[in-house]
Amino acid sequence: MLLAACAPTPTPLPTSAPSATPVLPPTATPLPTPTPLPTPTPTATPAPTLEAAAVSAAIASAQTRAAAAGVEPLCMRQHDTDLDGTGEWVGVYLYPADPPELRGFVIDGTAWHDLLPAEGDEDGGTLGEYSTCELEVNDVNADGRVEIAIFGHKGTGETLLHLFAWDGARYALLAAFEGPGGVRMENADGDLTDEVLVRLRPEGGLVWEIVYTWDGTNYAWTWDRFAWYYLDRPHAYQDDTPVHALASYYLALDDRDLPGAYGLLSPTAQAGLSYTDLAWNLNTTWVVEVGAVSLVSQSEGAATVAAQVQTVDNVGGRAMRYHFAVEWQLVDAGNGWRLERGVVDMLDQWEMPYFP
Repeated sequence: MLLAACAPTPTPLPTSAPSATPVLPPTATPLPTPTPLPTPTPTATPAPTLEAAAVSAAIASAQTRAAAAGVEPLCMRQHDTDLDGTGEWVGVYLYPADPPELRGFVIDGTAWHDLLPAEGDEDGGTLGEYSTCELEVNDVNADGRVEIAIFGHKGTGETLLHLFAWDGARYALLAAFEGPGGVRMENADGDLTDEVLVRLRPEGGLVWEIVYTWDGTNYAWTWDRFAWYYLDRPHAYQDDTPVHALASYYLALDDRDLPGAYGLLSPTAQAGLSYTDLAWNLNTTWVVEVGAVSLVSQSEGAATVAAQVQTVDNVGGRAMRYHFAVEWQLVDAGNGWRLERGVVDMLDQWEMPYFP
């Protein structure tokens, strides 16, 4: 009972309430799979010349090249994107269309490279529809190349993310993501490499996140989970459905809002688990995540919900990640659904070499 009251882990996903029909997440567009390249031999990149005249000349040259292409950049930044020891100019501009189309480019000396949203898509796609400059230029997936990450936004509210990398001949599109509730990059598993997090549309304060991890060739689904859409505190824990009540319980544990979590247990569950025991059971737990939530059954006043939970715990100074399958019986208490009794099974455990 104690483990079930504090357990956590991943898999398919529901969107919202009572029905746990899995929602197909916005997937990373597979796109032409980039041919794996040999990891470039690290070479000392010359320090940038900061002499004012040289800097001005470099900027003027890039501006002239952009003007020759009929482009008015929203912004430009210099970075060695092809690892040849010389910096290229990366920028974005708004292409006049209806609606407008955010597009990207790289200027390498006199060469111009378009960053297009899909292979051969000269005028049918977009990186966004607004004048924004949200660029990240870095080796974001630790594959030895420099990626160009461009974030954009659509008039319908979706956030877009497109990732490009030099493949020896062009800047290939590695992956494209679209999140109705947002897209961001985050080191979600403590491996010092960012994953891509795609969010579905929020339901109240809750939102469903899908985590994609670079597998050496593509971005692949690795985990899905409930999260808070807003970072404000305190959260209003949703208990209008069995699924929401279970998600709120584990998110309250992750928040360390132990009174909030304890209040989501039924009187019967509280009779078998004191508040003090709940607190002591969590005193070495750093992270609690809940995903793969599904409504198993529901009848008048009672429901069964299955989920997977992941926790990160401090075990003798080591960060251990645990993966559980849990199943809860919930009851309708009249003022919301409450967790009454549950079972937990350990699925996996592993040590995290780094903890963010």
